[in-house]
Amino acid sequence: MLERRVITSHRSSYPRSISFRQGEALTAGRRDDEYPGWIWVTTEDGNAGWAHESLLDLSDTGAAVAREDYTARELDTEEGERVRSLRELDGWAWVENERRQSGWVPVTTLADANA
Repeated sequence: MLERRVITSHRSSYPRSISFRQGEALTAGRRDDEYPGWIWVTTEDGNAGWAHESLLDLSDTGAAVAREDYTARELDTEEGERVRSLRELDGWAWVENERRQSGWVPVTTLADANA
């Protein structure tokens, strides 16, 4: 766990974030040009969003299976806010704020808490 400070506010771009459970079948689509390692995936019920490739068992046919439970929920943050970074994957951090709300934010919006 790493204490961080928000240096640039962040607002979620996806109000209906994708989520899936370990073992769930998914369809993998395009890869993100801005954040390599992230893939657009679709659940069986048609919900779609970004997931990191390390969370997926991918096949050559575009089929995928979830390796673990996941949500793409982003966290809205304010400049100066303190958060705890619990996991970082290729440009994104899963953080928790002081109100115990959690979600993904771009790493570029964060700095070390003591910096």
